[in-house]
Amino acid sequence: MLRVVLEQINTVVWGIPTLLFFVGSGFWFSCKFRWVQIRCLPCAFRAIVSDLKHSNDGEQYFSTTAALLASLGAVMGPGNLIGVASAILVGGAGAVFWMWISAVLGMAARYAESTLAVLHRKTCGNRHVGGPMYVMRDHGLRRTAAVFAVAGVLVSLTMANALPSGALGSALRENYGIAPHLTGLCLCAFTFVTIFGGGKRIAKVSGILVPAVCLFFIGVSLWIICTNPSAMLDAIVSIFRGAFSRKAGLGGLLGTAVRYGLARGIYSNEAGMGTEPILAAATGEPSAHRQGLISMTGPFLDTIVFCSFTAMIVLMAGENPNVGAAALVSQAFAKFLPGCGTFIVDATMALLVLATLASWAFYGEQCLAYFSPKRYPKIIYRGVYALLPLFCAGADLAIVFVLTDLLNAAMAIPNLLVCIRYSREIHQGEKTGSISFSQR
Repeated sequence: MLRVVLEQINTVVWGIPTLLFFVGSGFWFSCKFRWVQIRCLPCAFRAIVSDLKHSNDGEQYFSTTAALLASLGAVMGPGNLIGVASAILVGGAGAVFWMWISAVLGMAARYAESTLAVLHRKTCGNRHVGGPMYVMRDHGLRRTAAVFAVAGVLVSLTMANALPSGALGSALRENYGIAPHLTGLCLCAFTFVTIFGGGKRIAKVSGILVPAVCLFFIGVSLWIICTNPSAMLDAIVSIFRGAFSRKAGLGGLLGTAVRYGLARGIYSNEAGMGTEPILAAATGEPSAHRQGLISMTGPFLDTIVFCSFTAMIVLMAGENPNVGAAALVSQAFAKFLPGCGTFIVDATMALLVLATLASWAFYGEQCLAYFSPKRYPKIIYRGVYALLPLFCAGADLAIVFVLTDLLNAAMAIPNLLVCIRYSREIHQGEKTGSISFSQR
């Protein structure tokens, strides 16, 4: 009964007006900042390379590269595999094209929200803190800031913890007969060791896991693509041919396919959701504009690069509407790599879940710290967060899956509205590098 009620509310919240708002806001930011995501993308990658060459592990703040890897760890979850396959099952091959468009527009939103977070960040002891809740508070929107922070804590426990743990536990049980409680125990131990080491350890873990999973998965995908060039060309043609069809084009734009796809798009790269700005504000980068440029590469790397490889392999293998999204990805890799394809997908999913668990703990903890900087709430949160996979691995979490969409909306909608309302400050940050906002 509760699930039915939540689904009905979810249908209203993620209706056509909301989806048009997300698409429109991305387009508005793109025009407002003169398509910064295209114009300044080479500059953003040069900044990342420069930071890699001059990184200093002894810094008290996150480096910009460490923050980027941690944010990628947070968004690179099972949605990068299952979510992409779901979009193809619902919207056809053309849905991939609209996924790219959504990511390009999302890059402008990411630039705006991250720049604004750096402009409003605070210094707490020997570290920086910030995020949309501090931006909202600085502008007198204290209740909105509280709602955002509460939703951030809940999302960290549901979308970022319970759901990926449940998905991984189910996958390992079905494919290898591994008991879910063993999967949960391993995830629990990993999470304890990682998050009780603080932000620096989370950054180090993400700095290992994210490059590892990218090199592993993309390397395998490139091998499949290079050894099957004709299938690759057919897949590319099907994407552009289907992008403007009634199934994935105009009909999908006004129907369930794109509603589902955009909701999952936030789950995929979280552009506009307000989470990555929490990490952006924690860096030692003095220029808000430069940090915004580096942050906006996240949706590009996550969706346009990583998710595209998932889509290509699925389309090359041929659509199979009679199976679920998870099985579709496994079958696609198994078709080209018999004997090890399913293992590759499961290993990738496991690495993605570990990265998500590590990075999202920082988001949830910072949202909780907005209410109280004291030590004990933080310790309690870490304990609950670390124990949760033990109870959720392999569990049926359908109702939680519906709830996360509502929590995402509670974070993303006010965050985007605030970014639009105070975009003038972002322009000032672009011109001057950074602006200091006093604690209010």
